[in-house]
Amino acid sequence: MYIAAVGLTKVDLTGRIFASVFDLFAEAYHRAIEDSPVRAFEALQVGIMDSEEFENRANVAAKVADRIGLTGIPAIRSETASSTGAAALHEAWAKVASGQCESVLVLAGERMKNVTTEVATAIMSKTVDPVERNFGFTMPALIALVTQAWLHERKLRGKAVADLLARLMVRAHALGAENPLAAFSGRREPLEAYFDATKNLPVATPLMRKDCSPICDGAAALILTSRPQAVRIAGLGSATETSSVLDRDRLACLDATRAAARVAYWRAGIARPRELEGLVVECHDAFNSLLPIDLTDLGLVEPDEAIEAVVGSLRREPGDPLEHPVTGLRGRLPVNLSGGLKARGHPVGGTGLFQIAECYLQLTGRFPNPRAQVPGAKIGIAHSIGGPGNNVYVTVIERSDAKRRPDPVPRPHLTFRSAETARGRRAAESLHGATAVLEAYTTIHVTSGAQPGPIHVGLVRIADRRAFAKLDRAPDEGEPAEAVLAGRRVKLLVKDDGDNYFQIPRARGFDLGSLVERVRGAVGRRRAAGDDAPPLPAPPPQASAPGADAAPASEEADGEDELSRDAV
Repeated sequence: MYIAAVGLTKVDLTGRIFASVFDLFAEAYHRAIEDSPVRAFEALQVGIMDSEEFENRANVAAKVADRIGLTGIPAIRSETASSTGAAALHEAWAKVASGQCESVLVLAGERMKNVTTEVATAIMSKTVDPVERNFGFTMPALIALVTQAWLHERKLRGKAVADLLARLMVRAHALGAENPLAAFSGRREPLEAYFDATKNLPVATPLMRKDCSPICDGAAALILTSRPQAVRIAGLGSATETSSVLDRDRLACLDATRAAARVAYWRAGIARPRELEGLVVECHDAFNSLLPIDLTDLGLVEPDEAIEAVVGSLRREPGDPLEHPVTGLRGRLPVNLSGGLKARGHPVGGTGLFQIAECYLQLTGRFPNPRAQVPGAKIGIAHSIGGPGNNVYVTVIERSDAKRRPDPVPRPHLTFRSAETARGRRAAESLHGATAVLEAYTTIHVTSGAQPGPIHVGLVRIADRRAFAKLDRAPDEGEPAEAVLAGRRVKLLVKDDGDNYFQIPRARGFDLGSLVERVRGAVGRRRAAGDDAPPLPAPPPQASAPGADAAPASEEADGEDELSRDAV
């Protein structure tokens, strides 16, 4: 299986370049066909995440075929949230591998800038499990929980967290600034920009606005064929994880990435991915913190090496990422030299195909940024996450003239049998008064629904299950929310609104929340006995973070694109 050609549009932040998603796909197609030795196809595979809402159009594949002059061709659409572009390539591969087709055209992209940020947020929030949405979760907020758990494992807190995220931002923008196709081409971000509280507004702790990929337009095209070409498909892997993070065995990693990588490496005959020569990687960093997490999950770095491998020492000023000894141009693991999703941009339906195409351009010596062209690139790994880590694709491509000999690799788990879930959620009332352990905590400043931020939410573990719970008493003004640390034991409450809440037990002093609950219980007992009940004391007012109700500043005002508050 070979790649004959690819075509990429520029990723657009303005919403003014493409009149429709069909114009977007047509440009990517024409760029691919310009120098392709294959110009006829037996099938068209289209990847788009949400045309029904972004474009008000369904049955998109047929219209795409019509727009590019291929009327009559079999055409079908793929959709797996933000890994859609990779999913489309994997589906096309199956058609060629089966012998049904000799060549398949793959097109994937999204046009998102024709709606407001608020509308885009609401659209993309539909990938979030309803249980999580009920607590105000958006995609950034769910990744914030994963990030908090990962940081807790690393024992990173306070200023060190901001220093790490700031350097990840600088790295992405330094690389994207030199990529002519990137959303932020020519627009670097200095380290101090991350600490500018007037522009870098909080989204979901610890993630800030400048940790999130932008809303943008873009499309990619790829021609897949069984006719020998310079680059071949070496291995494909995909995997799913539970829809809700409540049901996952681990929180500080994405198990679907690990499972998809195992299958891709097995098919490619890669036993030791860290020892690959001539490697280039494009992995899914829709949020800055995902980059070191991804590289660990892909088996490309040891957990304790991940931070040093991408940003170096947090005690030093950021350097040129192309000069980094591990993930730079001449390191063993050049990664996201396009600028990644944060700076190249994240047109959700097309991102996965962008990444595969960028690896192909590295392997053929035609990377858009010549300064970031890896010398001697032989093998590429593209990694794409759908939703909150629950539909992941890993794609390995390799130069056809590479001399690498496949390793014997144990066969991974490939067959699945349906079974009744053993983790049914018990009634919420059973949580009242329970003691739990706080596994991760975030303050959601930017929400997708009617409930405004900030919302203080923790993920707690009670014996063998997890639940979401809101913080019963909002932090006092000036008290950092991060004072509520992972690993603390908490007490759960179920209030009249039906939601779960948690309290941090105090070593000494007066606990107003507990008093209110005791009074509430006493009143309930009196009412049950038929007595007149006095009115309950009012609960303490909720503290509101300064500026929490304000929407992020617009791009046009500060030179940065509007925050994709639900980038996936």
